[in-house]
Amino acid sequence: MNIFFRELKGNFKSLLIWCLAQFFIIYAGMLKYQGFSSSGVDINKLLEGFPKGLMAVFGVGSVDVSKVAGFYSVFFLYFMLLAGVHAIMFGAVVVSKEERDHSADFLFSKPVKRYQVITPKLLVGVVNILIFNLVTFAASVFFIALYNNGDGLVDKVALTMVALFVLQLFFLALGAMLGAVLKTTKLATSVSAFFVLGAFFLSVTVDLYNNLEFLKYLTPFKYFEGKVLMLDGTISLSSVGILLVLTFILTSLSYIVFNQRDLTT
Repeated sequence: MNIFFRELKGNFKSLLIWCLAQFFIIYAGMLKYQGFSSSGVDINKLLEGFPKGLMAVFGVGSVDVSKVAGFYSVFFLYFMLLAGVHAIMFGAVVVSKEERDHSADFLFSKPVKRYQVITPKLLVGVVNILIFNLVTFAASVFFIALYNNGDGLVDKVALTMVALFVLQLFFLALGAMLGAVLKTTKLATSVSAFFVLGAFFLSVTVDLYNNLEFLKYLTPFKYFEGKVLMLDGTISLSSVGILLVLTFILTSLSYIVFNQRDLTT
């Protein structure tokens, strides 16, 4: 438990910054919606004049963004991106930082198994992404209600948070696996950032070119779509199942690889 509370305390400031960043994105997004809705401009017609590529980058497709639910669904892509970066970076750093800080000889020389060190670290990761998720939920409901006549669309926002949490778990496990496999924290975080951004731009590419639809299975950003979650009120159970299975596999690999790793002190 000492490791758990040490990691929890050590990551508090970082978590606070990530949560504030997410809060600001939600605030800025809904403030922009309020600006459009009060101006009397038909935002759907306005967006029709934008290039398809730009629309794909901003996650705007066949969605009525004049409605608060449609406008919020567009931002879900960026919630996934920020949450993905946070989770994968946490996983990559928390597993390998003892070697980075040259404290591995102190921690792992104690009479504990390696899994007894990794497990509380990953549990802290789960707590961190859960707090991040709850902040996203609370801020979303608050600002949606503020600009939607008091209706925070709680049920639909809650559904998006379920999808977001499953995605966060996947990225946390992937980051932990990369942290265990790669030799340095710097390399692990670099590869993690490359993976998240690559997956994001692949999802944009799939939106741009219909003949590349089959590639959507290679990017987790296409497993859940904001418009389906917010407008249809449904979640893909197959996507949930696939990501949870991948999370289990990646977590298991993290334990196996780290247990066999030659630690640098």
